[in-house]
Amino acid sequence: MAARPKAIVSVDTYKAATARAAVRAGAEIVNDVSGFLWDSAMTAACAELGCGVVLMHTRGRPEEWRTQPQLGGDALLATVRDGLKASLARAMEAGIATERIVLDPGYGFGKRFDENLALLARQAELLALGRPLLAGVSRKSFLGRALAPLFDGQDAPVEARETASLAAMVAAILHGASIVRVHSVRVAVEAAMVADAVGKDRD
Repeated sequence: MAARPKAIVSVDTYKAATARAAVRAGAEIVNDVSGFLWDSAMTAACAELGCGVVLMHTRGRPEEWRTQPQLGGDALLATVRDGLKASLARAMEAGIATERIVLDPGYGFGKRFDENLALLARQAELLALGRPLLAGVSRKSFLGRALAPLFDGQDAPVEARETASLAAMVAAILHGASIVRVHSVRVAVEAAMVADAVGKDRD
């Protein structure tokens, strides 16, 4: 932070104690992967801290992800939309200002491989919730599965997912994401600039 004083720091945590410590140390955004579900003290902590919050949709706990029933397009979208809507309501009831809230569909968090692609295709429908969307698709396992035909039917390894990550990120932007989480920053910035230009001309 000292080296880049203009940088905005976000911390990923679902624990109120960690959020308090991080914000006091200089973080400005708390990203709760549980959408305020896993720690009952989190909503009050974030309201008191006055920080920005990212509320992610997670379908169950990590140990339950592999046993979740498969969902089709409408059911999947409804599950994510209703979960984000409930998280948004919890945040607002706690007194967190609406303009401090960003929503994240939670790619890879309790969604099976093809479900992530179906969700990405309909992501723009989540804009009806009235908050900006953040999409974190970089290097996710569903991209490795999509590339399997190039790897003798095996999921592409993490290091082979960079181009797919850029493609998914561009799709996310064109489907309404205002914020993206990436690994390879320079090439992602260039791809995002093109996606923004395309989106601007389309509008």
